[in-house]
Amino acid sequence: MGLVYHNGKFIPEQMIRKADEEAAVLRLLRSFLDTNEPGLVQILVTTWNAQGKAITYKELREAILNGDISTEYLDDWMQDYSRLVTDHLQPAWEKAMDVAAEALERKYPTWYFNPMADAVRSWTANHAAEFITNVTTTQIDALRAVVQRAAVLEDLTVDELARAIRPTIGLTKPQAVANMKYYQNLRANGVTPKRARESSIRYAARQHRERAYSVARTELATAYNTGGYKGTKQAQAAGYLGEAEKVWCTADDERVCPTCGALEGKRVAMDEEFEGASGSWSTKLTAPAHPGCRCAILYEEIEPPK
Repeated sequence: MGLVYHNGKFIPEQMIRKADEEAAVLRLLRSFLDTNEPGLVQILVTTWNAQGKAITYKELREAILNGDISTEYLDDWMQDYSRLVTDHLQPAWEKAMDVAAEALERKYPTWYFNPMADAVRSWTANHAAEFITNVTTTQIDALRAVVQRAAVLEDLTVDELARAIRPTIGLTKPQAVANMKYYQNLRANGVTPKRARESSIRYAARQHRERAYSVARTELATAYNTGGYKGTKQAQAAGYLGEAEKVWCTADDERVCPTCGALEGKRVAMDEEFEGASGSWSTKLTAPAHPGCRCAILYEEIEPPK
């Protein structure tokens, strides 16, 4: 095994190659996210704004007086997210998987990734259903939390509360509650309803964008890493690639969380789960490990095809 002089010491050449491969995998994911996140973020924010405008103040006043929200919102929002998946997310997932498989296609020019393979189509259908259910449930829980909070407030009128709640549509429960508390604090400190509402609307806009970036990154990274995994499995089935192992790669900077830091460099068999990667967004077979995760997976052949 050859040695290479690097940063003041001699390092095995194989280690240098591995570091270069890991860096390349992370650069490809980063480049894809940088290019495709902004468009998806804008679509998500536009969707949430439209959902907020679709709810009338009368409906919100009735919800506050009743102390809970109508289940009709559940059906409406599920339809909204079904259209979002069909029109925007599914094409983005397919693009992400195609891009992730390009490295294999360059390595094996006569092989190509099949996006219509049963395993890929099954993942897309299951993930679409999970996304629609999870994002709708999150939104219902958030609206229910602020409505129930508003129902017990005696120092603010129902009309004022209805106007304050509307901008929170599309936020998560912690975000929506934080926004409501922000509004209440402004009013408690003598700020007029109009100025307090304007401030909470600006705050909600920042919250929507933060959530949109988290959702966009998670969805794109999930599809990208799934494409890498499914593509590798297809190449193995076609006889282009032999037995391989998966290596977890992090950005290795100060932003890497403890969960991903513990996974850095972990090596497992193709069909083995990464212990420590968890959540409804993850199969544990590949990255991401959590919402907003920037990790990628390197696939290393350990035996040639038989």
